[in-house]
Amino acid sequence: MKQVRFEENEVPYETLEQFGLTQPMIEDLPLWALEDIGQGRHSPVLPIRVTNDEGEVLKSRTRFALVRLDNDKVDVVFYPVLGHSPLENFGKEEQEDLIAGKAILTDIADKEGRKNKAFVQIDTETNQVMSVATPVIGRNLDVL
Repeated sequence: MKQVRFEENEVPYETLEQFGLTQPMIEDLPLWALEDIGQGRHSPVLPIRVTNDEGEVLKSRTRFALVRLDNDKVDVVFYPVLGHSPLENFGKEEQEDLIAGKAILTDIADKEGRKNKAFVQIDTETNQVMSVATPVIGRNLDVL
């Protein structure tokens, strides 16, 4: 199985530092968190800060994950903590299940507007609505 792996020298510290996450801060994370990040999984929720165009310092909390771009360059994707989960695309019963912490199976529209079955659940630390297409889960189960 091909596994995404990021080496320490590939971490885009310059980008992370733009959000107040310095190299020493990242290196001080617990070993399990560094291993997760190195394997392309999310970091723990961390405090960040950024200065906007008006010079105001904005503070927030976020997870991040490393991603490998098509040109083989490594970049960062942020998953900020939301005030509430965006559930307006789900029916009342689905919303209740998601709020209760359950994973649901539902249709999710892709970029072209086609509907596909996906498992959906709320990340309780960030309130992000996370989804994974059912073929991905099926494939993972086949491999395992």
